Amino acid sequence: MARKIRITRKTLREDEVRSFWLDSVGWLRANRKPLLIGAASVAVVLFLAHIYRVRVASARADASEEVWQAEIQIQYGLVARTDSEREKYLATAEDVLQRIASRAPNKIASYATYLLGNVAFFRNNYDDAEAFYKEYIEKARGRSDKADGYIALGYTYENKFFWTAQTKDDHVWLNRALESYRRAESLTSGTAQCYLAMLCCARLYELRGNDKQAKELYERIERERQLEPILISPDVIRNPLAADIVEIENRSRMFTFARTAQARRERMEAGQ
Repeated sequence: MARKIRITRKTLREDEVRSFWLDSVGWLRANRKPLLIGAASVAVVLFLAHIYRVRVASARADASEEVWQAEIQIQYGLVARTDSEREKYLATAEDVLQRIASRAPNKIASYATYLLGNVAFFRNNYDDAEAFYKEYIEKARGRSDKADGYIALGYTYENKFFWTAQTKDDHVWLNRALESYRRAESLTSGTAQCYLAMLCCARLYELRGNDKQAKELYERIERERQLEPILISPDVIRNPLAADIVEIENRSRMFTFARTAQARRERMEAGQ
């Protein structure tokens, strides 16, 4: 008599798994060629994407190096002894920066545009400087970067005022400069850029004869940045090395936003 086979849930699950496996193997064998082609295509795409990322990173590194070299050329131009030597350095920097700034928009190309504004500014070509700084502000993504652009734009408008006949109508440049500094201040509240912009605003208030607003702004900078005391130590007399260290620290304390504001406020009060 044949033995009766009992079918359990475990047996059914095992059969389902076996059937699925056999069907899958059969499908893989039937579609082996398309699958191999697809896998090869994916591998090629991934490989090309990797090459692209490497090349982009390399291009950015090269561009960053070129921008750094251009900055050095600009610095050399500022300390050049003759006008022809100065122009040579600025022209060299300009050629590099124009090429980089014309590439796809990114932070390096954006900064190259800012430096082109500096080149134009140092040539006293304030119309071109204004255009470059405005373009930089449009390209800049971060608030700090935009603030840099607005501060540079403010300096440009100030110089436009000083290089004009300074008639009543020319005061529009001071208004634009003041607006640029205020924008920089609002973008970077509590930062070094903010207080630099505030010092610029106070300077313009003085220039326009608004001493009350200028003094209030100087006092605010002194209060918020807090003056650091100038150090006087008995060790300075006995130890020359300590004297050098203290001198360096004191110099750093002399050239701060608070100390600058204090000096300007005291100058205003002495003149009253």
